[in-house]
Amino acid sequence: MDWIRENKPLAAILGVIIVGSLALGYLLFDAWSTYEETKEGYLGLGTQVAALEGARLSPTVNNLQVKQAQVDEYGKVVNLLGKTLLGLQPQVAPIKDIEFQAKLKTKISEARQATQSKMQIPADFAFGFEDYTKNLPVSDAAATELSGYLDAMDELVKLFLKCNVQSVDELQRSKLAVETPAAPVQQGALQQPVTAAILEKRQISTVLTLDQGALQLLVSRLSSPSEMPFFTNLRLLRVENQLQDGPLRTAVRLPNKPLPTNGGTPATNEPAKEQSDEIKPPPAAPVDTVSVFGQELLKVRLEIDLVKILDAARGVAAQAPAPGR
Repeated sequence: MDWIRENKPLAAILGVIIVGSLALGYLLFDAWSTYEETKEGYLGLGTQVAALEGARLSPTVNNLQVKQAQVDEYGKVVNLLGKTLLGLQPQVAPIKDIEFQAKLKTKISEARQATQSKMQIPADFAFGFEDYTKNLPVSDAAATELSGYLDAMDELVKLFLKCNVQSVDELQRSKLAVETPAAPVQQGALQQPVTAAILEKRQISTVLTLDQGALQLLVSRLSSPSEMPFFTNLRLLRVENQLQDGPLRTAVRLPNKPLPTNGGTPATNEPAKEQSDEIKPPPAAPVDTVSVFGQELLKVRLEIDLVKILDAARGVAAQAPAPGR
């Protein structure tokens, strides 16, 4: 302390030097830390860039050519699949409006004859085309579409008959866009761009009365091309017992036991025989139980999508934009 008092100027200079050194050391340490962080970030970014350049989908000319070749091959497979599905789908011949009405009436008559004493159908059964028993389609193009639709409905009813369905209680279908005249487009109205669709779903709703075995057979045959030539998709299946409540106790009747007619036993109604030492099996026990549950039929609602493959499916991949555009 005495030296500082005696040498105040020199002590002040030394103090300034010490404080400056500390401040400079702090700044140097902070700059070094920032440099290390920047260096690590730069090296990490360089590693990412190198990884992107070496990736298979990096934006290089070679990778673009490889991807283009893969897209072309995929397009060929998709178009081949579309052509195959179109070939498997039953073809529809052009038909006029009055010819369609005659065809509908013929199909209805054939269905009534085929289902006599085998399967009950509604009194006004018309495959869901009730409007066309008296009216004609709006155009020949609509008649052609309806003709293919009618063929699919006819195959579905035939499948019901093959699967031993007891009754078709309800059969409805969704209407096609061609069944109603197109509304005129107002001038100046904005129109949405039309995209090429490759399939069309037509919804069929039906309520059936059948047993469990027939239901299992129907569900399996719906997806069998040999049984159902049209493409179908079972979208909804709802099952409930035909009888919701159990029978009353007074309604359950045991079968009457046969009465002996000539001195025989009640179980067999055979004449009494003399006793012998021969060992014989005992007679069958009389029936004293009856089935109360499990013998009733099922009420089933099916919603089926009838899928039609459109002509655009044969070249849908050709309409897709090229990669990179």
